[in-house]
Amino acid sequence: MDNVTARVAAQYTAYSYPEAFADLDVRMKAGHVDFGDPAYFGPMFWPEGRSTPPRILVAGCGTVQASVIAYSNPDSQVVGIDISDASLGHQRYLRETFGLKNLELYQGDLRDVGKIGGTFDLIVSTGVLHHMADPASGLSALKSVLSPDGAMFIMLYASIGRAGVYLVQDALRRMGVSQTPEDVAFVRALLDKLPPGHPVQWYRSCATDLSYDAGIVDTFLHPQDRAYDVSQIMDWVKGVGLGFQSWMENARYEPYAHLPDIASRLEALPDEDRWAAVEALLGTAMRHMFILRHPDRVHRVSFEGDDYLAYRPRAFPDASVGVQDGQRLIIRGSAGFPVSEAETLVFPWCDGSRTIAAMEADPVLAGYDPAERRAFLKEHFQRMWRVGLMMFQR
Repeated sequence: MDNVTARVAAQYTAYSYPEAFADLDVRMKAGHVDFGDPAYFGPMFWPEGRSTPPRILVAGCGTVQASVIAYSNPDSQVVGIDISDASLGHQRYLRETFGLKNLELYQGDLRDVGKIGGTFDLIVSTGVLHHMADPASGLSALKSVLSPDGAMFIMLYASIGRAGVYLVQDALRRMGVSQTPEDVAFVRALLDKLPPGHPVQWYRSCATDLSYDAGIVDTFLHPQDRAYDVSQIMDWVKGVGLGFQSWMENARYEPYAHLPDIASRLEALPDEDRWAAVEALLGTAMRHMFILRHPDRVHRVSFEGDDYLAYRPRAFPDASVGVQDGQRLIIRGSAGFPVSEAETLVFPWCDGSRTIAAMEADPVLAGYDPAERRAFLKEHFQRMWRVGLMMFQR
């Protein structure tokens, strides 16, 4: 174990992360959703379709993630690996308490994942690789156990939205602030005293893990932490011989949701340039979530030609139709996207069971001219993809 790994392991032994919860039934019924969970986001991983339950690896599973995914995917074998036995201790508690017989747990460095045996159809690694001395070595290790048609869901820190975090980290290092309870309390007090205009204050207003000590330590006192912008991610992925399939949330990288007035100036750019420009212009990305595959298995959603008619749209699990100030909206989180009455009629059909071709033939749309009907559905679903409200699977 290298020095960085040893220090990271010591941190997560002292401060298990994320904050654990004891009742999976209550938490899941309350709407807890993990972005790496194929029960909710399978179409993002396999737009071309998948007929068998995937074997799933949760690499750096922390206190709860592997158990959550095993709970919602009872027909899948789920394997969790983590460097912290303290974190795995809570996973063992959840496994025994909720009868998760499909869950296996291993303690160790994810670079040794090949020792587990076999390959995985889905690899989930969120908030882990950026804490390694050599993140590329970790990604290469995961690639080595990815099945030929498998997918990876990765989350890495984003450099722009975390700029304030790194300013504070640097100051704390200069002051010799450590991970003792007393120094964690000092960090809390310091943050409250910083000017309202300090970049970290915006970050604090958005972060969801700063109410507990492990979140403070993970954010401001971590011994190894790096972040990426879009261009760095693309270079990193190519460097290990993987293919980039898609972002998990397109609205953060496409101009149509938050920069519609300049979308026409951006849409002609190559994908990577457009994504990088949107990231820079929004200036708010705190993390990047994306899907990787072997280069020959990358499947990108496209609305060119008529192949899209075979797609089965599925709304994101937290998207819903609503009305605000007399305006019809599809709402996801704090964002609402204006839609027409016809679009609200189509939304309930988007559960992954009907193709766009079947929707085109629905009597509800009989009042439309056939050509107008097809044009309407194409424009609607292309927009829903661009603003991150729909997934599509064949």
